[in-house]
Amino acid sequence: MTADLSAHPHFQSWTNPASGVRSFLLDPVIAPIQQSFYYVNPSLTADESALWFHCAWPPARQKTLARVSLDPANPEVRHFPQAQFDTAQPLVAPDGGVWFGVGTSIHHLSATGTTTRVFTLPEDYTRGRHLRLLATHLSLSADGTRFLLDGEIGNHWFVGTADLRTGKFTLIQEFMARHNHGQFSPVDPDTFLIAQDQHRDPVTGIFLHHTLRTWVMNTAGTRYECVNPAHRCFPYHGACHEWWSADGWLCYIDYDQGVYEVNLQTGERNHLWKEPVCHAHCSRDRVHWCADESPYFWKEKPCKVLYFNRKTGKRVEIQSAMEAPCGGSSEARSLYHIDPHPQFSPRDTWIVHTATPDDRPTVALTPVSEME
Repeated sequence: MTADLSAHPHFQSWTNPASGVRSFLLDPVIAPIQQSFYYVNPSLTADESALWFHCAWPPARQKTLARVSLDPANPEVRHFPQAQFDTAQPLVAPDGGVWFGVGTSIHHLSATGTTTRVFTLPEDYTRGRHLRLLATHLSLSADGTRFLLDGEIGNHWFVGTADLRTGKFTLIQEFMARHNHGQFSPVDPDTFLIAQDQHRDPVTGIFLHHTLRTWVMNTAGTRYECVNPAHRCFPYHGACHEWWSADGWLCYIDYDQGVYEVNLQTGERNHLWKEPVCHAHCSRDRVHWCADESPYFWKEKPCKVLYFNRKTGKRVEIQSAMEAPCGGSSEARSLYHIDPHPQFSPRDTWIVHTATPDDRPTVALTPVSEME
């Protein structure tokens, strides 16, 4: 049953004047900055009964987690100050709790606030080196047994797995170029994607940009295949953000050309949304799509959140003119990674994104049914 957020005391209805699309904005119930999860990890629980979100208090760097029930009759809101994730962005667990990374460890937080450590990167691998990142955003294998770790330690990057049953760490590959945004396939427990990304050398300050972006690997370490070599990369051009569809297609963005999908088994490739966008996501059947355009140019122009139906060609502006958050501060946007990051909820009921009403970032839920 879909929650009636019009009756929810912690959500306010807002209608985009340019399109008439209605969204529900989370009140500032916890923090001055409230954000949805990074778009490849759902913010809602699998049954869509509750919303998990990030909280931040400028100028503090740290972000914490909070949870709000979507049931108007039981609108419980809880903040969890112990969930100060710093080395791995969170992933909602099947039990309705959430996993997140602190230092070299991954912890599970229940909906009632119980925290349990489930994995620690072993000392015989860290060897006293500084760990900057354990995982970009936690990803679980299709069989539910392993996390994918795509970390940065010392002066290099690595990818490996963490076994939830045994706590064993398995190193797959180390890189001297930055690799991140690792994501397990939702249908094949041994296949994952990883992105090569730009980075700045911490000693020389030299900016190093990648040429090829999206790679498919396997846990055996015998595969390293670029899926979009024709989309050569340079700053804000070429291939960028990628994700798996629920049925195992690999989807990615070309900043200039729009949205592509690839079937890795057959080689079929479709250019289905021909419009410059930044982050995008799709429904389970890949009929409905959403995207933002473009938070990278927020200082020059307002940002949009868009909906697209591949069958009908219908395009709708969910947000037509979002102003830059926090007074347009590039520092704040970078520190907290404040982008809309739209995503479909697990049952495709909502498009969840971060909006900026009155310059204040908060979570927005837009009913998909109102755009069909």
